[in-house]
Amino acid sequence: MTLRSDRRGSSTALGYVLSLGIAAVLISGLIVAGGGLMESQRDQSARTELEVIGQTLAEEVTSAGRLADCPSCELRLRVDLPSRVAGGSYLIEVTDTADAGIHRLVLNTSVTGVTIRVRFRSRLPVAETSLAGGPVVIVYDSGTLEVRDAE
Repeated sequence: MTLRSDRRGSSTALGYVLSLGIAAVLISGLIVAGGGLMESQRDQSARTELEVIGQTLAEEVTSAGRLADCPSCELRLRVDLPSRVAGGSYLIEVTDTADAGIHRLVLNTSVTGVTIRVRFRSRLPVAETSLAGGPVVIVYDSGTLEVRDAE
């Protein structure tokens, strides 16, 4: 009997290698599927956090407008917003809309690409600005509300 014609031990070794290959494919599939789920959860988390931050800031700017509604008033209102959303930084933009007295906050994060828009009403003019997320100060001076970086 020659070594080439001897096939007695090949079925055990072949079965072992095939079992390892199938297990590796299954584990890889689970990792890929789990990674997509984690990305979706992070997007949803960022969206929810930005919505809460946007609503909070819109309400504070509206409240500041009611508090400072006199020609000689001065106001500085600190609002403690988180510096990070879903593990990354975010940007706050304050813009005007075509409607009188209606303004818009645009919050976006580059980590997940999520953008949230929140409209709010103010009796006073609000200066257009763009700043990094984190603690802010709402300032009323010389007839205009402005959202500024607190640091």
